[in-house]
Amino acid sequence: MPPRVAAAAALLLAACAPATNGSAEQNTSTVDDAAYVVMERGPCFGTCPVYEVRVDAKGLVTFEGRRFVDATGTATAEITGDSAAALMRSIEADGFFDLDPRYIYGERGCGAYHTDAPHVTLTLSLGGRTHTVQHDYGCTGAPDVLRRMHDRVDAVAGVGRWISR
Repeated sequence: MPPRVAAAAALLLAACAPATNGSAEQNTSTVDDAAYVVMERGPCFGTCPVYEVRVDAKGLVTFEGRRFVDATGTATAEITGDSAAALMRSIEADGFFDLDPRYIYGERGCGAYHTDAPHVTLTLSLGGRTHTVQHDYGCTGAPDVLRRMHDRVDAVAGVGRWISR
């Protein structure tokens, strides 16, 4: 296997693995046909990619490129249902449903703030629960696990094919 392919495969597998702070008890939700994860990346002062990506329980990936991406408009791809389920369960296991709904300027979880950073909104619907977390990257007090969740969604959904800037 070529080194780049091996590295990509390793990243994908690692992205689906829950972080060590998730317990087995948290990782028990059923991934039924109604489950999904949606992530929307907003603009920054510079040329941050602006897009929304949705992964449903069957593995349908829907990408909507808005600005500073190679593919503007809507594009779709497929991943396996097992990969989609592993992604959703890993986000749950990392404590997503326990996170505050907003890590944005003015909220208690924001901490020190700097301007001109992108804003990311992540929604997970799993096991009859739906939770949305808004995260302004200018908030230094937001839990580090949020960025790892965002990166994991990007990796598993394969958004690099549409934003490769």
